Amino acid sequence: MKKLIIVIGIAAFICGCASVGRKLDESKVDQIKQGITTRDQVIQLVGSPDQITRDGAGNITFQYIYAHATAKGSSFIPIYGAFAGGANVQNQFLSVTFTNNVVSSLVSTYGANELNTGANSGSKPAVDQVEADKRPN
Repeated sequence: MKKLIIVIGIAAFICGCASVGRKLDESKVDQIKQGITTRDQVIQLVGSPDQITRDGAGNITFQYIYAHATAKGSSFIPIYGAFAGGANVQNQFLSVTFTNNVVSSLVSTYGANELNTGANSGSKPAVDQVEADKRPN
């Protein structure tokens, strides 16, 4: 019985995560400079974009999107999980617009949220991880 509980716990832990996109290295994002960095340099720094948009003026925008959710352990407790479960979510978004193959605009966001279910859903989100990983000013 003890082995069965351990196996179920490991399976729940493994199944408790989901990711979309790839996490960006913020130090590489910081190297992108408006008016200086070229399209090829952006690809070398952060890789191929998840989405490319072209506007009517000929500008090209690269978008990079990342989200990672980890289910809270309480989500897996029968009955209790329906009221106190949830997930911790980290996210990043990078949008780089090019005019004549040089960066003309750059928007970078990152954050974390705590999603709750049931009676616990109105609580304040915890952002400890974001504060710990915040870029220096």
